[in-house]
Amino acid sequence: MIFHILSRNAAQPDCSRRPIHPAFGWANVPGADLLLLLYFTLFGMGLGALSGLAPGIHVNTLAVLLIISAPSLSPFLEDFCSSTDCSLPPALLLACTILSAAICHSFLDYIPSLIMGVPDETECMSVLPSHRLLLEGKGMNALLAAAQGSLVGAMAGTIVLLPLPFVHVQATNALDLIAPAIPWLLLCVPFLLFWAESGKADPKAELDMRGGRITPAEMISLKRHFPVHGDSARVIGYVHRHHGIWYVQTRSQSFRIRGRGMTAGDRTLIGRWIVRKDRLPIVAWSVLLFLCSGVLGVMAMDGLVPGENIWKGVEGNMLMPLFTGLFGLPLLLGSSRGRLPEQEAEADPLPSVTGALKGSFMGGLVGWLPGVTATAGAVLSTMLPRSRGGPEEFISTVSAVGTGAAVLGLGTLLLIGKGRSGTLLAMQEAMPALSVNDMPSLLLCILFTSLVSYILTLRLGRGLLLRAQGRDLTRLNQGALVGMVILSFILAGPGGLVLLTLSTILGTFPGKVGISRVHLTGCLLLPILLYYFAPFLR
Repeated sequence: MIFHILSRNAAQPDCSRRPIHPAFGWANVPGADLLLLLYFTLFGMGLGALSGLAPGIHVNTLAVLLIISAPSLSPFLEDFCSSTDCSLPPALLLACTILSAAICHSFLDYIPSLIMGVPDETECMSVLPSHRLLLEGKGMNALLAAAQGSLVGAMAGTIVLLPLPFVHVQATNALDLIAPAIPWLLLCVPFLLFWAESGKADPKAELDMRGGRITPAEMISLKRHFPVHGDSARVIGYVHRHHGIWYVQTRSQSFRIRGRGMTAGDRTLIGRWIVRKDRLPIVAWSVLLFLCSGVLGVMAMDGLVPGENIWKGVEGNMLMPLFTGLFGLPLLLGSSRGRLPEQEAEADPLPSVTGALKGSFMGGLVGWLPGVTATAGAVLSTMLPRSRGGPEEFISTVSAVGTGAAVLGLGTLLLIGKGRSGTLLAMQEAMPALSVNDMPSLLLCILFTSLVSYILTLRLGRGLLLRAQGRDLTRLNQGALVGMVILSFILAGPGGLVLLTLSTILGTFPGKVGISRVHLTGCLLLPILLYYFAPFLR
């Protein structure tokens, strides 16, 4: 009987009751604007992770694609915001998407650069600091240093931007006041890079016999000399003349002789050591590479690449094949026999944040000066008071410069309306009215993206390192190489392949002559310097 009554009541529901769930609407959700902002931030992080983990795809490429598709996305975003009662402008959500993509990319792009392009073990002393640690089985140390540097750079940049809404008038006036100094500061950058490179020159020892004494040699010496400038020297060897210059040859060494009255034969020379760095060859190579890369940069920016008029590709931007050839393909071409050694599962204790803080400071300069890359900023930061942190500190510095520039460059965009990177220019195009009033949303986007990207970098990097250890990465490197070539053709057309070939040839020279690749950043600096000081040449 009871069952029958329940069944009858179940068959005839009481429709007079209020529904359990009211009609859903974003206006009824607490913090609806915050949720939408986080959703668009997560979408941008997904794009940044894609560009960061895929070699050859830069976040600027994704930013350009977003801007190209912005006209078709705008009606959808406006309808979506109006239907959800979102008070945030659709353009601001798109700008936050681009910003989160840039920050996430600056964290994760270190992973493929660490794992791919691993050289042979015999080249350990001539490779990048990250690959040197990787060959020693300490890839986790490099990964942790990079993640820490990026996080410190993002946090330091956020702290600097916090008071911006309150002092933006004063900050804008200060930037306008020192704006005329930008060309001269840029002019100093290459000379500082040359000077920093000259400090790496190998010492060259000579034997000063002016006032010395020469006697015939009565014995054979197997001693190896370690010259110290100004110390007395006693060298036993064979004295001979070559192209008008006198040398003394021992069993394992050869030294140039300064002085007169030399005669050929076995001699005992007593004099003093002169030890100086031979800076001229290394500076000459630095200047030559800077100028050659600058010529390629002018060709790329001014439409002077042969074959560019045939088809400009999907994007028509020649900078992607230019950067790929100068900095990407040469490492892959030189790592055809690369095998990843066994890696330690855990990293050593966190390195000091000194390098990251220096990188954050230099990141602000990079974010303000046009054409100065993160690597150039890291090299310039080595001129600051340094601590002996090893390769981990340099890696942390470079990462902090890159992420710090991405964050602090936002301040330059908000204050003077000038973006110093492709992503900032894309943000400006997406929302021309971007101002300091939008700082709360932008800072929240930066904080959320930085913290999540830090965790992603450590988790994904550790998993990929342990999975790739002990394996021959030849096919992976070759696949990435082919992918970069195909991508250059798709994005830039036949002219992109021409520029990719020329820049790759030039990019192989730094490794052969033993100097830093940072001088190849002349591809950006030289065109900008010509714009300021010799516009008639462009």
